[in-house]
Amino acid sequence: MAARSERRKALPLVLALLLVLGVGLHFGLWKSGMFIDEIYTYGLANSHYMPFIGHGEHDRIGEQIITREDFYDYLAVTEGEQGFDAGSVYYNQVQDVHPPLYYWMLNFVSTLARGQFSKWIGLIPDLMIYLGAVALVYALGMELYGKPTVAAATAALYGLSQVGLSTMLMIRMYVLVTALTVLLALLTAKELRAPELRKELGIGLTIFAGLMTQYYFVFYAFFLCGTAVIVLVARRRAGAAARFALCAFLGVAAMLGCFPAIFTQMTGHRLGPESDPVENLKNVAAWAGRLRYYFGQFRVGLGITIAAAAACFLVWALAALIRKDSRLVRGDWRFLAVVLPVIPTVFVPAIISPVLEGRYIYNIMPIAAAGAGFCMLACSRQIDFRALFGLILALGLFASLRTVPDYIYDEHRAYNEAVAAHADAKCLYVTDYYAGVTQDMLQLMAFPEVFVTGDPDSPALAEYLDRAESEELVVYIDIDGIWGSGLDPDETLDRLEAATGYAEAEHLYQYALSDTYVLRR
Repeated sequence: MAARSERRKALPLVLALLLVLGVGLHFGLWKSGMFIDEIYTYGLANSHYMPFIGHGEHDRIGEQIITREDFYDYLAVTEGEQGFDAGSVYYNQVQDVHPPLYYWMLNFVSTLARGQFSKWIGLIPDLMIYLGAVALVYALGMELYGKPTVAAATAALYGLSQVGLSTMLMIRMYVLVTALTVLLALLTAKELRAPELRKELGIGLTIFAGLMTQYYFVFYAFFLCGTAVIVLVARRRAGAAARFALCAFLGVAAMLGCFPAIFTQMTGHRLGPESDPVENLKNVAAWAGRLRYYFGQFRVGLGITIAAAAACFLVWALAALIRKDSRLVRGDWRFLAVVLPVIPTVFVPAIISPVLEGRYIYNIMPIAAAGAGFCMLACSRQIDFRALFGLILALGLFASLRTVPDYIYDEHRAYNEAVAAHADAKCLYVTDYYAGVTQDMLQLMAFPEVFVTGDPDSPALAEYLDRAESEELVVYIDIDGIWGSGLDPDETLDRLEAATGYAEAEHLYQYALSDTYVLRR
């Protein structure tokens, strides 16, 4: 009987995980391309002591020929390379702007698929971590509310949300830092219930791992740990508060000792002053717009979760009115200690983030979703929640399949087809920066080689094309003024036609940092 009861309790979680798995695989199959940071993820993890493609200095790329094999060597662990290459990953991340833990993981997975490059090398571990994060949201819900259907409902609504699926589909460190954020919240909730050295050591280790994954982990960790220490002191558990604070500090100190590059990375701003946290902090006039954007991420990304919580609150209110019972639901006070730190956490990334992107607060979205469980708990104590649980799951599944998450890049199918039609032609990329070449790498791999130059009048380019005797020339022109050269396509095409003899230009497509044409003699 006990075993059957345990299986019955686990059923809501199993159902939630199966739904999330199915939807995650659906969108994983649909994912048709990657944006620049995802390509950097592969390159920084797998390129042997070469963080950026090509040979150049800092963010500049020199004039050179890059072959298809060079691209594969950048993106994958190729034959002849050693297995797990921790030193190379560490070196590459020192040259970049992120800590190395996620990249170590991707490099390890890539060694298992040696010689292969595929979106699934990143998506499969992402999906596994994501399912783990959903399970942790369930565990957090059980810790706070003690009701399997409520915990599973919050876990499923996060797992099926637009923001949750976007976190999983982006082959980047944000899915791992999200899982670690939920783990930190869970351990802290357990610690507040019954302080114990084992939990405090786990909190310190989680803080270390979170900071070794993504720096923005520190904000929620800071506010959560500060709240926990205050609560422990208020409850006259000064010894536990001291141990908690010490373990948290040791987690931070261990990260600083393992990756001191953080000190230079946090003060650099490659995109100009607008990407400098200090400059953004000083720009008070921009704060309101930034805060509207980031709080809007909750409204859009967790829309179905917010709607479900509001509906449950209304059901509870109506039931309380009919029964003439206006007592508030008896909830666990730890709910406030875990969820309230989400609010100040939003403010810091909103003000200092280098660009306005929702991914900087992805990691706190499941905490907000878990907070919605309070409304569901109130509802479940007024009515039979099992039927409502099924309805919530159905609505979550419907919403997830009706709303396309970010990072699908369905338009890349057309780009790939356009390039494939001219794969026998020579390819030229006009740029001084490696960013554009990185962004377009998946399409550039259709060509045996790519000539890269910042000068359309380059004598080396003219000599190369004379030797090639190709009737067609596919030309990528770097048009971005922030990340790249900011070239004018018409002027560049005129110079190319005058220097190379190609006359007829057909526009293929424009994407992100570049404009793409095919020239004919």
